[in-house]
Amino acid sequence: MTDELRRCILVVEDEPLLAMDVEMVLANAGFRVVGPAGTCARALDLVRDEPPDLTILDLNLGTELAFPVFDRLDEAGIPFIILSAHSREIVPARYRDRPFLQKPYRIPTLLRMIDKTLQDARVPSRCQAS
Repeated sequence: MTDELRRCILVVEDEPLLAMDVEMVLANAGFRVVGPAGTCARALDLVRDEPPDLTILDLNLGTELAFPVFDRLDEAGIPFIILSAHSREIVPARYRDRPFLQKPYRIPTLLRMIDKTLQDARVPSRCQAS
């Protein structure tokens, strides 16, 4: 994949080892990774400054929940996948139809979910070549 065709994915995860794991999976699959962001504030900055094609985010970011990031991504039309150890039931009702993957996850399942989410979104890449 050339840089111009690579999709970029924002990783929002507060656990450094888990963030590195997701980054490695994405990079090996040919995606350009934005982040990771470990807080809502950092994630919102990255969404504003480097709008991704897709965001993968944990529900619980330390002492805060990622709901403000969900809202901003929804407003911007950026698809997202919730990757969490929590139950889907904690997700606000308006976002319960979003792709949700329970931790621990299987890499092939995550990659299939990314592919399907990007296909379903049908949006051109927002990413700049790096």
